[in-house]
Amino acid sequence: MNTLAYTPFIDALAIHVYWYLLIIPMSIFLAIGYKSVRCMDMSKFFREVIIFVIQILGGLMLMAIAFTIIIVLVLPMLAPMP
Repeated sequence: MNTLAYTPFIDALAIHVYWYLLIIPMSIFLAIGYKSVRCMDMSKFFREVIIFVIQILGGLMLMAIAFTIIIVLVLPMLAPMP
């Protein structure tokens, strides 16, 4: 169905090529939500949010590197293809 206007929740945005860029705002919003509940001293709120965002992104990068090593190096040794 073609319409002249964009209808959200019906027409998907064509951003599946750039999905990895959504990790940054998602981790920021997650850190803000988590630290707004868990932070004891609100004067340290933004510093703790920034540290938590860096921890999230760093953990995701380390997991991506680990999974890449497993798939590229370890898996072919365990199950070689003919």
